[in-house]
Amino acid sequence: MMKHAMVGDILEGTAVKVYPRYAILLFDRHETGLLHISEVSRNFVHSLPDMIKIGNLYKVKVIAYDEATGAMRVSLKQLTSAERNRSISHDPVPAEECSAEALKEHLASWIQEENAKGGKAR
Repeated sequence: MMKHAMVGDILEGTAVKVYPRYAILLFDRHETGLLHISEVSRNFVHSLPDMIKIGNLYKVKVIAYDEATGAMRVSLKQLTSAERNRSISHDPVPAEECSAEALKEHLASWIQEENAKGGKAR
């Protein structure tokens, strides 16, 4: 059985989908994570698609992991300087896995979670 990500882990993932309020990242363990607009910067972010680009790699910190659903939430802004500079060894995500098909497993639960919150940034 493959080890799943834990809260506090630093991962590097490829942006595979970007929406106005959140982006989906795919990690080399074939896990996906939701990056909410409120977790990108300490400054106000006007447009997430202007900051996060599909196909780019982003180093993030895992801030929540739901054991029941496998849903993972990640943050750019919660990384410390030391964590940003720390090297991560990983296998790159193959280009064919950067598609909407890779998101099917968790996307519905993430959308439901955002809707339950009223879609407001924290």
